[in-house]
Amino acid sequence: MTQDPNTAVTHGPRRRRISPVWFIPLGAALIGLWLIYQNVMSRGPEITLALDTADGLEAGKTLVKVRSVEVGHLESVRLADDYEGAVATVQMNPDTSELLVSDSRFWVVKPRVGRQGISGLGTILSGAYIQLEPGNADKHRREFKVQDTPPATSSSEPGIAVQLTSDGDNSLAVGDPIIYQGQTVGQIEDSKFVVEDEHMQYRVFVREPYAQLITQTTQFWLRSGIDFHLGSDGVDVHTGSLQSILAGGVTFGRADGVEPGKPATAGQAFKLYATRSAANQDRFDEKIRYVILLDDSVRGLSPGAPVEYRGLRIGTVEQVPFFRDDFNLQRLSDFKIPVLISIEPQRPANSWADWSDAEWRANNKRFFANGLRATIKSGNLLTGATFINLQFESNADDYKPMTLGEYEVFPSVPSSITSIQSQLSDLMDKLNAIDVRPIANDLKHTLETSNATLDELHRATRNINQLLEAQDTRELPGTLRATLAELQDTLDGFQQGAPAYGEFSRSLDRLNRVLDDVAPLARTLHDRPNALIFGRPEDGDPIPKAAR
Repeated sequence: MTQDPNTAVTHGPRRRRISPVWFIPLGAALIGLWLIYQNVMSRGPEITLALDTADGLEAGKTLVKVRSVEVGHLESVRLADDYEGAVATVQMNPDTSELLVSDSRFWVVKPRVGRQGISGLGTILSGAYIQLEPGNADKHRREFKVQDTPPATSSSEPGIAVQLTSDGDNSLAVGDPIIYQGQTVGQIEDSKFVVEDEHMQYRVFVREPYAQLITQTTQFWLRSGIDFHLGSDGVDVHTGSLQSILAGGVTFGRADGVEPGKPATAGQAFKLYATRSAANQDRFDEKIRYVILLDDSVRGLSPGAPVEYRGLRIGTVEQVPFFRDDFNLQRLSDFKIPVLISIEPQRPANSWADWSDAEWRANNKRFFANGLRATIKSGNLLTGATFINLQFESNADDYKPMTLGEYEVFPSVPSSITSIQSQLSDLMDKLNAIDVRPIANDLKHTLETSNATLDELHRATRNINQLLEAQDTRELPGTLRATLAELQDTLDGFQQGAPAYGEFSRSLDRLNRVLDDVAPLARTLHDRPNALIFGRPEDGDPIPKAAR
């Protein structure tokens, strides 16, 4: 069958081919995506930093450094959404993701003048930069808070960080040293004021090997460089190193006789004391409190003063004066000043340290009945400081138990100073009652008589002086010497062998013979005084004695 040439022949749908021109934009798109990928991969991570202020920071110029090596740069800085600070966007270099972990720290390096000296002088010409200290955590992070000041210690340095709490008015700052026996062993890393508890809180870091000294019984106290204490126990002065005098700081240690205990844990809280004596005092946490009603003036008696028995400290004065709403002081016969004291059984006092609270109170009542009394006593004449002294009084009044509120009353007696003042007052009253006018008149008459006597003595002295100054009186010693010489010559003439001595001896012999001749006459006259007139009587014939 033949086909009509005028008849059209139809074919199937015709296929379109992709034009080679389209490969050009496709290749360009692939190249662009590759470049974008390469750019993203080469730029590194982008992080956000929160700052209190952007002082010294400039977008596009401020760098981020680690150990003086550039690892990023600041791209932009803007105000925070709450207008309470600034927010900076930082573009980090490639391969820095491992540096951005949760415990990494950032701070601005710029010129600073502080207690530790001058730092950041190199940024005067180059400008401020942001310092990055990499952390050791495993969790990555892209948002960080920039610290106001550089950290005192590196996070990689071995040691221990603990918390210190202080209720006092301290002047410590970040970077102040932690000193142990003159050696700087750490620094204060952070400080803040806790409004809720109204106290200062410090985070301190002590590096190894000194971190091993921090135990459960460690105590921390301020080190002002010069510690001057003037109290009832005298004058106590301690001086530290030049660094501690200029920068202050904190020191630590253990009380005498206290065991070290277990090692402290990281973040453990300790109390920061004003002085070492305050730290030692606080370890006596067992207290038996009494109230003392004093008749004396409490001037010079301050909280912290010792309570002693025969020079042995057994307690502490806690509050002077001590008033409570539940104290019914109107029922007292005379107004007395209440003072709160505490007996501290933990103080070493022979077997007393083993007494329980009940044993202390029971034994104290027995002591009160036997005359134990409290009195205020002067501890230092220079400062006027006083303390509470306990002693047994032999003539004490009978003890009558008494309480004020929840506290037992510790019986007391007036101090010796008060007794002396009372005696002096009585003496002055007696002296004032004496009529001194007769005494004054007698004294006046006595003085007048004494003056007259002194005048007579003066005239007599003047006459004696005139007599001594006379010419005859002056010649008297020469005349006396001549007379003594003549007397000596006379005595020399009567010495044995001298003619006068022989003549004198012969005269004595003749006198002796004359006396011998006169002796019978003297005996006769003694026996018969009339013998000179009537003569001596004649004796009769002797009668012989008869034979036997």
